[in-house]
Amino acid sequence: MTAVSSVEVVDSVRDLPDSALRLLAGAGSLYAAPDWLAYCEASAGGTIRLVLLRGKGSEEVVGVAAVRRVEDDQVMPLYNLESLLARPLAPTHPSLVAAVSGGYCVLAVAGDDPGLRSRRRAALAKAVVAHADAEEYAATGFLYLPADDAVEVATACGPDFGEPFLVAARAVLPGGWPDFEGYLSTLPSPRRNKIRRERKQFAAAGITTRVLHGADELGEESARLQLALRERYGVAGSIEAILRDYDHLRAHVDHRLRVFLSEKDGVPIGLCLALVDGEDLHLRLAGFDYAAVGSDFAYFNVVYYEPIEWGIRNGIRSYHFGTGTYRAKTARGCRLEPTYAVVRWPGDARSDHTAQARDRAAELAVELGLDPTAPSPEERR
Repeated sequence: MTAVSSVEVVDSVRDLPDSALRLLAGAGSLYAAPDWLAYCEASAGGTIRLVLLRGKGSEEVVGVAAVRRVEDDQVMPLYNLESLLARPLAPTHPSLVAAVSGGYCVLAVAGDDPGLRSRRRAALAKAVVAHADAEEYAATGFLYLPADDAVEVATACGPDFGEPFLVAARAVLPGGWPDFEGYLSTLPSPRRNKIRRERKQFAAAGITTRVLHGADELGEESARLQLALRERYGVAGSIEAILRDYDHLRAHVDHRLRVFLSEKDGVPIGLCLALVDGEDLHLRLAGFDYAAVGSDFAYFNVVYYEPIEWGIRNGIRSYHFGTGTYRAKTARGCRLEPTYAVVRWPGDARSDHTAQARDRAAELAVELGLDPTAPSPEERR
């Protein structure tokens, strides 16, 4: 028994009933919150859909999943199944991907009983697959799942989806220190000394940082900083696209937005955009004038140390640094929380794509330094 009576797919957060909004608001994650999903919907250009489960004998929504349609390269690699493959054999688009901006899979279910929640999560995953089948998507994937959730989803979706595989890790820095020296005390002595030098050189360069609440001061100048970082790492973008993103941030999550804007002689030379969720701070986007920052350790100060200093003064207990650049994050005290994918590749390429994804996962496990003796998700099934 799944304690579910009906499934519905809606096109917008605006169409969600109150019970669904309450469920998302209580899901315990910024990335499942209704305002964040509204931002995702706007920034994704109408490709987001929401799959709802209603309780048996009730109109109450007991499960919500957020999915997006992916076509060609019209999405960041984080949400493109093709990015998991070294050598795609055939086009797999359009595909359906259960993941939202922030590297999070929204499979929110109601209930206090673990068994009931598990059954509802399985029913919700099946509903996503049914939607994918009805729309004839070539590939379907659930990305950025915790290990236990990945096992539940893989079991519910059946053998065509194969076993869960490692896809990324979230870097989380636990806070709660009385001051910056308290943070440094958690690190090895050589790292503490290195960070003190980086802070001293940053200050000696005459760089100051302002913390902006909301997106009012974001514009072409800050967009150029972000574009410079994208171009440095070969990521597509434009000033116009970044300005549109600012508009979406203003419209939906402006009250959460904190901008760490570093200036030299009154001129912006670096910034980091972050989101506040209670006692959590989520660090998301950065940008720099690389000609101006020189060797002043602007990157690490703007992206790590300035937000930590601010967070200590403002009651932040946990810092979320997202995925990627794992060595830099663990060197600064972050713990890594592995996340997994469950994917149904196109039938004519399933075997090869599965092997490619597993090879990539094995390389990532080495990069993350995961304990090879720890049970994998498939071994928990």
